Amino acid sequence: MTSQNLLELIDVDVTVNRGSSDENQILRKINLQIKPGDFICLLGGNGAGKSTLLNVLAGAIQPTGGKILHAGQDISRESEVKRSSYIARVFQDPKMGTAPRMTVAENLLLAAKRGERRGLKLRRLKESSDKFKQALTRVNPDLAEKLTLPVEQLSGGQRQALSFVMATYKKPELLLLDEHTAALDPRSSRKLMEATDEQIRAQKITAVMITHHMEDALKYGNRLLVLDHGQITHDYQGQAKQELQMQDLAALFD
Repeated sequence: MTSQNLLELIDVDVTVNRGSSDENQILRKINLQIKPGDFICLLGGNGAGKSTLLNVLAGAIQPTGGKILHAGQDISRESEVKRSSYIARVFQDPKMGTAPRMTVAENLLLAAKRGERRGLKLRRLKESSDKFKQALTRVNPDLAEKLTLPVEQLSGGQRQALSFVMATYKKPELLLLDEHTAALDPRSSRKLMEATDEQIRAQKITAVMITHHMEDALKYGNRLLVLDHGQITHDYQGQAKQELQMQDLAALFD
């Protein structure tokens, strides 16, 4: 691994139900270098291994072969909890990633303390309210006036916007977006995707995003990976990605 890579996957395999009649190799010899500042869009058909790849990056699944390097260190067996101090994630389901009975402000306070040791002390919500409002306004201005509202009373779009703000409130080394706009209505999906791109650019966040929208894969990010049967079959970068057309992507899935 060179110092230019944030994370590197070397010959990573993931096999489930090993040794049984249901054995299934989901990822096959994945080699991937993620550089600081990369915004990678990940495309692939159902069962291609997209979510498994994100789970491997997050530490939710450990590879059955190969290794993962972070800052020159092998983290292949590092837990998801430990990686959460530098890797943030937004899931497809708006209900995941937030505490429903806590207020918007209380959820953001949790996000502000990510990676820190937490003891018994005053919450100091009022002192943080201006910063919380600023962060929310950048992504969804309506949320800035709902700091005292329990999260379970938010709409799906608002809740997912909050999840994104929480994931990026303290800039993570790596942000994982698992089809985070897929469960939203078209208008909410478009607004969140635009805000996502703006914040990734503004904060220079390194991100990997699964999407099933070819239009978004073409429009956003500096790299586009295509996953098929557990293997990376295409890695479009720079000028090659800029020159991609819809028909080029469509042909890959015919």
